[in-house]
Amino acid sequence: MGRARSAYPRTGRCPLNPPKPTKAASTAGSRRPSKRTTEPLIRVGDDFEHEYPGASALATECYANVYRAADLLMGLHNRQTADAYQLSPSGRQILAVVEGAGEPLEPSVIADRLLITTGSVTSLLDNLEKRGLIRRLPHPQDRRKLLVDITPAAQTIVDELLPSLHTRERDVMSAALSTNEQRALLHLIAKLQHAALEAQSMPAPNADARQRASRPTRDTTKGSRE
Repeated sequence: MGRARSAYPRTGRCPLNPPKPTKAASTAGSRRPSKRTTEPLIRVGDDFEHEYPGASALATECYANVYRAADLLMGLHNRQTADAYQLSPSGRQILAVVEGAGEPLEPSVIADRLLITTGSVTSLLDNLEKRGLIRRLPHPQDRRKLLVDITPAAQTIVDELLPSLHTRERDVMSAALSTNEQRALLHLIAKLQHAALEAQSMPAPNADARQRASRPTRDTTKGSRE
């Protein structure tokens, strides 16, 4: 794929798995971005389309950078949630889902909304219950089922955390994009989301063989004893 042309050089050949930014890069990222910081974090090499016939360097860079941007943005929320309240991302989502519903929910409903298995949600609920953040209630119409509700302690966390997260969202977006640019971005993201949803029902595309460059041959006999 060639050498990456980025302020964050990556190792390996997969553009969806760049290395973590250096300390200097992380410090720079904490400041308000200037108009000069418009270079995407991930670039493919000049020989990308030769190595992958039929691929598009531009499309791969877009795909990889959307993926990376989502990872960075969610990382902000996840670190704040963990540092301030010792909550995992899934734990935070459970509290937000139940609180947002305005009524107790069945564990299966919570699992559906979080797109996880009922087994996974059971383990998460166990941990939240041990911390006194949720309580399990008998189902009024089916004795075989339970309902999940948040406790006053969890309500306090949600009331403190969600406003802070939404304020961060405003700060990050407004630091990078004007109001009109945010509207344009939302329109483009909607198109991308619909394309991704349609792709889920389509078979994987056939692709031409990769034109991988030969690796240099190492002399394994050099320095060996006779």
